[in-house]
Amino acid sequence: MCFFRKPKVEPETIKPTSTRKASFTEVFQLIAERFPDCPIYLSDNEYLLCSYDDIALFLAQDQTNKMEYQSEVYDCDNFSYRLMGQFSIPGWSALAFGIVWSANHAFNVFISEDKKLLFVEPQDDSISENMEGDLRFIIM
Repeated sequence: MCFFRKPKVEPETIKPTSTRKASFTEVFQLIAERFPDCPIYLSDNEYLLCSYDDIALFLAQDQTNKMEYQSEVYDCDNFSYRLMGQFSIPGWSALAFGIVWSANHAFNVFISEDKKLLFVEPQDDSISENMEGDLRFIIM
């Protein structure tokens, strides 16, 4: 029996159309101003901020929201971790994009180039400026 190596095919990856840089301090302050009591964990010294439209386009091509919800097996935290992983690719990995936990839900967050903190529900790709309840922590 002979095994053939499949040719490596790189998926076409869209890139953000515009970005601006933001420092660790700037990102931390933007989050802390809105959620002063929330623990914030930032992993980089510098981030990129991109447009709402770029995130919406990425989400439209991503398949995270197509996954099947299964309580305690593949639920809100799994959706948010998967979407964070989808953004961890060249061209997107430096974005101020992360995971947020509230008292009873996990979802995603990003900071747009106009310095707005926006929340992403990874189960349906909705983007909102509003977030109900208190946050337990944010990781970016």
